[in-house]
Amino acid sequence: MRFIERWRAWASHHRVHAGILFALLYVALSRTSSERFVIGAAVVVVGEAIRVWACGHLVRNIELTRGGPYRYVRNPLYLGSLAIGLGLALLAARAPIWLGGFAVLYLGFYLPTMHVEELRLQSLFGGEYKEYFEQVPRLLPGVRHIDPWQDTAAEPPPFSWQQARQNRELRTVAVMTALLIVQALKLL
Repeated sequence: MRFIERWRAWASHHRVHAGILFALLYVALSRTSSERFVIGAAVVVVGEAIRVWACGHLVRNIELTRGGPYRYVRNPLYLGSLAIGLGLALLAARAPIWLGGFAVLYLGFYLPTMHVEELRLQSLFGGEYKEYFEQVPRLLPGVRHIDPWQDTAAEPPPFSWQQARQNRELRTVAVMTALLIVQALKLL
């Protein structure tokens, strides 16, 4: 049990480094085709749109974010990352190899990170987070969704481009755009 706790902490701290390493290998080694490019790029764009939407609502460590995509899943940033990874893998000519590599990355780094972040949010927001945790699924929207705002008189705050910039999501947009451009250039 101690190993799992230590791995979760280590993986949470190093997930970005692992993602960068995976992206560098991807750029260096992957190839694509016109058909794969269109399908994979579309999935990448959907994933990045989910991440931008989430970052436009996320106010880290100050309030429990429950608006935007946080109404449907507790971890929309990781849902967006999942879509991006799947899109990049589908874009590659040897998709099964890239899907396997991405699965290892996601299961080994992102799932443990979600657990660590849930513990942190529980310590920051206590009962409010516990209620939210029980109402909203972790990663994939459920069929039977309970809106975490339904019992409050307040409306969730609107999407904010300023908040998305403050959460540095535009860097991820730039990186994904660059990855897609590199893959498009490989087609030529």
